[in-house]
Amino acid sequence: MENPNTDVIQNSVTNAVSDSEIQQSKPTIPLFKTILAWCAFALGFVFTHFVFWLAGGIWGGIFWLLVGVVGAVFAAKSGLKITKAEVAIFVIAELFCFTPLFCASRFINFLAAVFSCLLYLYLGIVVSGAEPFGKRFLPDLLLAVFVRPFERFGECFRSAFSVFKGKRAAKNVLYAVVGLIIAVPLTIVVVMLLTSSDARFEELMGSVEDYLPDFSFSTILEIAFGIPIAMYLFGAASSMEKAASRDEINADKLRVLPPMITYFAVTPICLFYVAYIITQTVNIASSLDQTLNYSEFARRGFFELCAIAVINLGVIAVMQTFAKSTRVIKFYIGALSVLSLGVIATALAKMAMYIGEYGMTLLRVYTSWFMILMSLMFVLIIVLQFKDFKFWRALFIGFTAMFFVLCFCDVDGVIAKYNVAAYESGKIEELDIYEFSELGYSAVVSAEKLYSDGNDSYTLKRYLSNVNFENSSEDKFAFFSIPRAKADAALKRIPSDYFIYNYED
Repeated sequence: MENPNTDVIQNSVTNAVSDSEIQQSKPTIPLFKTILAWCAFALGFVFTHFVFWLAGGIWGGIFWLLVGVVGAVFAAKSGLKITKAEVAIFVIAELFCFTPLFCASRFINFLAAVFSCLLYLYLGIVVSGAEPFGKRFLPDLLLAVFVRPFERFGECFRSAFSVFKGKRAAKNVLYAVVGLIIAVPLTIVVVMLLTSSDARFEELMGSVEDYLPDFSFSTILEIAFGIPIAMYLFGAASSMEKAASRDEINADKLRVLPPMITYFAVTPICLFYVAYIITQTVNIASSLDQTLNYSEFARRGFFELCAIAVINLGVIAVMQTFAKSTRVIKFYIGALSVLSLGVIATALAKMAMYIGEYGMTLLRVYTSWFMILMSLMFVLIIVLQFKDFKFWRALFIGFTAMFFVLCFCDVDGVIAKYNVAAYESGKIEELDIYEFSELGYSAVVSAEKLYSDGNDSYTLKRYLSNVNFENSSEDKFAFFSIPRAKADAALKRIPSDYFIYNYED
């Protein structure tokens, strides 16, 4: 005779085994993801508390350096295969995080931070299987920046709080902390209203406030705004686990523009470019013989030529993408690129003459740098008409090399040094010291040389006084750089009674 309890025991064992199998089948979040999630929250607060308010300083470099490290640890712990090309991209992104050490320009430091950020995000999709700087470069970059991080936007919270899963006491503590965080802004509003309604209660709260820690409402806001930044960063990192699309873009589907339309649309501007280049060649030769107004010729039309070069690049992009590929189309693209190089050469010749006459400024150097970059793009486009190669990879290498010069060679200091040397040698007749103000700390060494050489102009004194005041009042760590350290040493060599602070603009 069977024992009735036997069925009960067997059912209990079966249910226990089933529950065990269900628990084992549920995906568990690794500990390293939990740790990195909390690191992401810390990085979010660092961004809102330091980077956002101290933009262009050394905190931006530190932030993106740490973002790269956290992303690299995530990739390594996730078991993702890393290639040499991906390591090279990571090293370049990390390298430009050091820009604030070598450059005092907040504008350049901001551009370097954007460059590192985009490289990190693009590296995430490359690690997932996308071809580095392949034909899908632009769509891959857009996906890496605007789509993939948001697909796992909530992953940060799940990973961070997974450590409390199954632990009732710890979970209750977590809930209590979250409740207190929610209560803080609400409590502040209520207390403010109560203190406004009664003088005695206001006096009581004033005495209590003396014993409270210095924790302002702005800190609460920084924590609040840091959370979505942390979620975005962790979402971008966790998206590396999702395979990227390797499908080739079918360019033929986009080629809907009939060739005849392209021929008649581009031919007129090409003819005008030929006529313009011939005219400018004659004018440049004449200006060397001083038969034209030298300064007027050098100054006129440079920025218009820059605009023309940009328009030509847009026309070529449309032809390359939407026009049906034929030998004639390739010829037109190559011809327009060659003519664009002629226009750029004319513009750079004008700028060289203008700098030789009046010296350098940031605007002149930046636009010249941009035109040289455009020349590189047009050269690569010309080569592309004859030979298929990794266009985006070549452009990335060229851009990185040029951007490295802009970030690490203290361009502002070079400008000031050139202008002072050109003025003292008689190459330029006038030195615009007022322009030193836009060069910041980088021009102090050159300005101190002018002071040592006996230049006692009011403009020089005002510039050095402004920089000296800024140097004494600005955060020493947040805005530390090698140019600032050199400027600090130069300012100390100038007597303190030289500086003025009360003056009219």
